[in-house]
Amino acid sequence: MTESIKAITDFLFIEDNIEEIKRSDLLIVLCNNMMSDMANKIDYLFKNNKIDSDTKIILSGAKGPLDIDEEKECIRLLEILNRDYGYEKSLFVLEEDATNIYENLLYSKRYLDSFNKYNNIILMGSAFALRRVKMCASHLGYPINKINYVGTVGIRNVSKEDWYKSEMAKERVFGELERIGKYLSKGDLDIN
Repeated sequence: MTESIKAITDFLFIEDNIEEIKRSDLLIVLCNNMMSDMANKIDYLFKNNKIDSDTKIILSGAKGPLDIDEEKECIRLLEILNRDYGYEKSLFVLEEDATNIYENLLYSKRYLDSFNKYNNIILMGSAFALRRVKMCASHLGYPINKINYVGTVGIRNVSKEDWYKSEMAKERVFGELERIGKYLSKGDLDIN
């Protein structure tokens, strides 16, 4: 791995080791098309006592550009969690309006009385976009010191270990760097 690849990897891929995450009382899932990886990670969190039925779980996401003929992302994920894993739908709160990371975090705040009542928070989203998730969360007043980040990879394999080995994955990572620049220039991110 070259120094440039390592620098980009270290900057963007900030997910925490899922095994070391403490039990959390708030999970916000920034839904995307990586449904099976998201569902698997949510199931892992339940089975390993990282979350439980007392955890407030928000599934956030409307439709992305790849979802034209699909149901909203949060509804599709809820259906998978219910049908394939047996989780009751009542465990989840659906945020159905967000179409990007900033909106995921902004609109999810509608379902929270205050961050003060949460000791540990998990934000789950695309592994390569977690830096932007953190920067948006900071900008929107989320308590960054209470947050753990869980990344999803899915079929595109834009992972910390392999992103630079695929042209499509490199395109996604470089596009993410560009999006961070655009969000910064709009004032939607904090540099943290």
